[in-house]
Formats: sequence, C-alpha cells, structure tokens
Amino acid sequence: MTYSIVALDKRRKLLGVAVISGSLAVGSRVPWAKAGIGAVATQAHTNPALGPLILEYLSQGLKAREALEKALATDKYPEKRQVAVVDFYGNVAYHSGREIPEYNDVFVGDAVVCLGNLVMSKEIPRAMCEAYDMKREKDFVWALLSALAAGHNLGGDRRKDRSGALIVVGETPYGKYYDYIVNLRVDYSDNPLEELMMLYQMYKEIWF
Repeated sequence: MTYSIVALDKRRKLLGVAVISGSLAVGSRVPWAKAGIGAVATQAHTNPALGPLILEYLSQGLKAREALEKALATDKYPEKRQVAVVDFYGNVAYHSGREIPEYNDVFVGDAVVCLGNLVMSKEIPRAMCEAYDMKREKDFVWALLSALAAGHNLGGDRRKDRSGALIVVGETPYGKYYDYIVNLRVDYSDNPLEELMMLYQMYKEIWF
C-alpha cells in the first residue's frame, strides 16, 4: 500500500516525513510532524488518528516507544497498522501489525526509520535508508526524496505509485502555530515521485 521514511536532522533540528502510496491523497492521512516534538508515519490499514495522538503524547514528555505503545492501546485494530515514530531526541519506534499486507518490512538507522507494506520487495526499507544516509548531511529534504526514489526503483507499491507527500517541520518566523518548512502533496498521478521532486525544486527556487 505505502512506503515512507520518518527522520530527524539533528544538526538542523528538522523533522521530516516523505511517503509514496498506491492510494489516493496519501498526504492527508499518513505523514504527521511537529517541530521540536517528533514525526510519525501511520499506514497499512491506516488509522490517521494515531499521528496526532502520538505527537500529543510526545509533547507530554513521553519517548517514541512509550508514545507509540500508549497510542496503539487506544486502537481497536492495532494488528492492521504499520506505524513509525522518531522523536526530537532521535529515539525511534515502530509497529508492524500481523495483519498488514505483504510484502512488508521496516529498517531503522540513526534517527531514521523506513517502512513499507504491499510493496514489490522486502528490500525497499533498507534501500531507502541507505539512499537517505548518502545525502542526509548535504541536503535533508533531498535525502528524504532520494529515499523515496530508492523505493520506487525497486518497484514501489504493488498497485502502482499514485500519490505522494513531503513534510518537513522546524523553527519558522511564524512561531509555534505554523512550523512547516516544506509541505507538498501530489494527490493523484501516474508518477507522483517525479511530480513531488519537481514541486520541491520549484518551491526551493522560490523560498530558499
């Protein structure tokens, strides 16, 4: 159904989520992040409430694993969920329920987690994290997109990639009520990754 990356850039104090899916408008449900708090991807048979709920628990001082477990305890069907969390301190946690679609897997690195379900290859999460690591020091946002490209190049979603999203949060001139550095979505496309990359290039030229 979906493959995604959740990461913290410790040096720049940025949190990001990037995701591609065979579903419509994945950006409306899967990626969640709050500056200075954490980032979440909630996917498979998605419960979108888990994203903001985990962020709320993180804001109360819980670490990634504690926040994830407490949020899943409120869910009637946790075995249908695949969720990843990175908190602002670099702690990582994930959950892959027993009823999520095959192929599925998760790969964890330093303050980053990549995950996928109903994808063409179980190697996709590992390849995504490796691609991210190659670019993370130079450009955090392009590193997130490079991770998606690695997943796409291994076949991506079994149903065909149809939508994508990229969010990055951090300190902005607008204070705590608007923390998006980047917030881009492709709700339906034959090549959402290509369009997402094009949108970011345009956005970067205007705002950076």
